[in-house]
Amino acid sequence: MDKIICIGKNYSDHIKEMKEPTTFPLLFLKPASSFKELKQNDTVTLPWNRGVIHYECEIVLKLYKKMVIGIGLGLDLVLRDLQKELKEKGHPWERSKVFKNSAIATPIRGAKEFTDWQNETFTFKVNGEIRQQAKMSDAILTPDQMIHYIDENFPLMDGDLIFTGTPSGVGQIHPGDECEMSFGPIQYKFRFVDNG
Repeated sequence: MDKIICIGKNYSDHIKEMKEPTTFPLLFLKPASSFKELKQNDTVTLPWNRGVIHYECEIVLKLYKKMVIGIGLGLDLVLRDLQKELKEKGHPWERSKVFKNSAIATPIRGAKEFTDWQNETFTFKVNGEIRQQAKMSDAILTPDQMIHYIDENFPLMDGDLIFTGTPSGVGQIHPGDECEMSFGPIQYKFRFVDNG
């Protein structure tokens, strides 16, 4: 993997939730060094001392020759207070999005393992409570449109991952939170832990 390409504001309900109107989804990058592939019952440490951390659950696509060859589920994590501060100053907000383990994803599965991955519901739970639930077909851009949009702006490399955007329901996570991501054949449980 060369990089992670993230699509922001790709679900209408999330745009309303964040009260940040936009005319078209945004693009930003995360380096491979920010990535963590989950294992079942994994633990994840984060920089809790840097402020409030929010989760954003998203379908993840793996590319080869600009085509989708695999599908997963991930969390795009953000230092929300820092992001707000940087936005208010008109500064780039990569510092709020790029830190160790800020791009978490399940192992990638083949499309054939899903019944209909663009119309299957994905779910993110925190401490047994459903926080986010949506389908790829709810997004503003289709997967083909996303790839074309990215390709117009960034060089695509084989193995790149696309975090396709998050629906409404984003919120804060804390050390000790028990989380579960499920999507078709994917079902992973993990826990956020204090690095102390």
